[in-house]
Amino acid sequence: MKLTDVDERAVTRFLPGDVLAILALVLVGTVQHGTLNPQHYAGVLLPFLVGWLAAAPLVGAYSSRAAESSRAALLLAAGTWLLGDLVGQLLRNTSLFPGNADPTFFLVMFLVGALLLSVVRFGSLVVADLVGN
Repeated sequence: MKLTDVDERAVTRFLPGDVLAILALVLVGTVQHGTLNPQHYAGVLLPFLVGWLAAAPLVGAYSSRAAESSRAALLLAAGTWLLGDLVGQLLRNTSLFPGNADPTFFLVMFLVGALLLSVVRFGSLVVADLVGN
């Protein structure tokens, strides 16, 4: 795996949905906890977006493997989210962001996030298959 292994097909096919999934995950969480306001939402969202974007090239979320194999696309999303969630939790444990690095929150974010990312990526794969892309 090379950091430079970025496949344009994978980026086009998956990046928009991946980001929307993370946006939605954090939005639902902040609404559910009754803490939704723009500043708090941004403060909770940013560590996880940074984590995802930092982890993606390391794990290969947008690599040629992700573009060529449905199974790899789903597994790479889960692996990227595992590392991205960890980075997000560590960032939340600083004074820069609200919250802390709670093991239970880490587990919930990983499980729900991996599920949501998998559903979104599966949907992207179905659409790509239907349009022959």
